[in-house]
Amino acid sequence: MEELITLPALNLRGISSANVGAQSRNVVPAAATASIDIRLVAGMDAKRAIAKLVRHVEKQGYFIASKEPDDAMRAAHPKICKVDLRESGYNAVRSRMDSPVSLKVLRAVEAARGEVIRVPTLGGSLPIAPIYETMRAPVIIVPIANHDNNQHAHNENIRIRNLWDGIETMAALLAID
Repeated sequence: MEELITLPALNLRGISSANVGAQSRNVVPAAATASIDIRLVAGMDAKRAIAKLVRHVEKQGYFIASKEPDDAMRAAHPKICKVDLRESGYNAVRSRMDSPVSLKVLRAVEAARGEVIRVPTLGGSLPIAPIYETMRAPVIIVPIANHDNNQHAHNENIRIRNLWDGIETMAALLAID
């Protein structure tokens, strides 16, 4: 499990083309859209990873467009891929679990909550890298959400007990010397 969540990955977040259900037609669609992201790991540069992905698409014979293809572009290139870089992303940051500050955090959380689950990494596009790059200090995430909270889903939730436990946990962290 640790290996699976600590390796880089290319994530297909969504894909669409033509229609389904009542709107479906017996046609070859003119376009398809995919939303992808790259899960980076420590040591990878976000801009370099994106550039490598774009180069890979080019090597498949696609002309890379940064705007919506017009008739002239379509006439000049048989295969076009419009790349819309909406998010520049952040580099991955990883703090050692055996560093002095990590051990202090673990002791404080365990004093407040009892034994805790130690996860080697957490995903998400949090602005941790800019904080780390500015402060040059370890960044440690201490989540308080319930394990089955369905993050980012239509039924995302948090239990009230987790809020109270979170208050006690954060108070213990604030009391670290």
